[in-house]
Formats: sequence, C-alpha cells, structure tokens
Amino acid sequence: MKYSFAIGAACVFLAQGGLAGKCPQPSVSSPPPPYVTSSAPLVTSTEQYETFPSGYTSVEDPYSTRPMSSDYSASLTVPSTPPTFYTSVKDPFTTLPMSTDFSYSTPPTPVSTPPVKALQLTLNQLDAAIPARAASDSCASVSTPAECATNAKALVAINKALVKYGITKRSEAVAVIALMAYESGSWQYNTNHFPGRAGQGTRAMLMFNFVESYAKSLHPEEASKALAGGITDASMNAVRALVLNDDDSFGAGFWYLVTNAKAYHNGKLGDGSLDDFMDYVVTGVGASWDNARKIIWQAVNNAIAA
Repeated sequence: MKYSFAIGAACVFLAQGGLAGKCPQPSVSSPPPPYVTSSAPLVTSTEQYETFPSGYTSVEDPYSTRPMSSDYSASLTVPSTPPTFYTSVKDPFTTLPMSTDFSYSTPPTPVSTPPVKALQLTLNQLDAAIPARAASDSCASVSTPAECATNAKALVAINKALVKYGITKRSEAVAVIALMAYESGSWQYNTNHFPGRAGQGTRAMLMFNFVESYAKSLHPEEASKALAGGITDASMNAVRALVLNDDDSFGAGFWYLVTNAKAYHNGKLGDGSLDDFMDYVVTGVGASWDNARKIIWQAVNNAIAA
C-alpha cells in the first residue's frame, strides 16, 4: 500500500509539471478508488430511512444489524401458534411449558376435611346403660370384687378406647358396650369363670386365640416371653394377665371390632338397629343369642341417645 501511495504522490508532482499523461490511468470499468467520495446519496428512498435508535437484530436476518424503526411493531412477525415453552420469570434458566393463552393458572387450594372426632360418653349415660355399677360401692357385694369395676372406673377406659380405635358411630359404641356388659356380667368378671377356661378373658371375654393376638399387638415382647415354653394353661393365663388392666380390658371389644369384624366397623352396624346387633353377635362374633342380650342392648341404646 505504501508503494501505491508513493506512486500517487509522484503523479500529483508530475501533474503540476504538465506531465500527468505519464501516470497510469484507471480502467473505465474499474471501481473508484477507496479515497474517492461520491456525492450521490447511498439511499434515495426516504421510506427506507427514518430516525432510529441504535441497531437491532433483523427479523429477516438474525445475524445482521440495521437501524430499527421507532415503530417496529409492524415489522415483527407474531406466530399464530404460541410457543410450546417459555422461560420462567422466576428462574430464567428453567424452561417450563406455557399455556396457549399465556395465562398463569393458580392451583386450587386443597380443601381438607376435618377428622371426625371419636364418640365420648358421660358418666350419666353409662350409669343409665349399666345401672348395676352406678354406685361407688356396687362391687363390694359381688363374688369377684377384685375383678369388678364401677362405671366411674369403666368410663375412663371406654372413652380412651373410643379414641384409640376411632369409633365415631353411636351404633358401634352401643353394640360393643352391650356385648362387653353381657359377657362380663355388668363389669363383674375379667376372666372366664364358667366353666373357667384358661386364657379366656377381658371384658369382652375373648377366647385365647384372640387374647394372644391382642396381647401380642400391645405387649409383643412380654407375650412372646410368656409363650416361650409352649402353650399351657399357665402360659395362656400369663398372656391373658397382660391385657387385664382397665385400659386394655375395656378396649378389647373395640379392638375386636376393628381388626376381626371389619365388615361391621363403619359398615353393617351403621343403622344401629337391634337386628344389626343380633347379626354382629351371631355372625361377627360367633356367639349365641338370647333374650338377655336384647335387654342389655336396649338399655345401652336408650342411654346413649343419638
């Protein structure tokens, strides 16, 4: 390039001396040298040029930069179908699906149903249901005072069991309390006395196979230890002794309902009728039916009113 500059300077010098013809002339078809400036405007249409802010990337050619019109909305092509994904505003680096209407949907607030509270009895109700144990000294004259419980004592354990086993229906409470009152002689007995079967007991007077399951569910280590030497009268009585405390003994009838007679829990006892109770005793428990059960059930049913 420096040689071209020198030749150009020499030609200027020769031109001043009248010797310009000695300098090489550019070809007619050759473009003007870069240092020649044309006075003609580069763009003749005023519609192609306005006053623009700094350049923007062309929609037609994303790799070229040209001035952007102050009213550029018409030149942008809006897709007729919204894009499938958009970048999250909260996290610009996360790509999330976007709805076709570009709206943000708020998830519905979950509606939680409050749990139904377990049924609870009052002492007045239990006294009306089991009048033989209403008095504080009602156990003094029975043949098994050590096993007997008054209603005041029974009420605490029964209400705990209603909560523990989720008894919310009056009909179920009536059925189980009536069953236990009959089997225990109105809370007089805690173990079987007639004929005195080993391992049978609790206020529900469960047979030993159920006593064993019940004891193992509450006191697994002690029950397993008691039976380590095999099944004998002594070992069965030892397992039974684990569940003769008030809470476990009065809870036995409710445990049986929810674990061994599931069709009647929140089911077949729902209507709370005498026929339902009879079906529970005969089919659900496998016991015999007699008129004394009916009398006790009616007393309990009337006392624990809806």
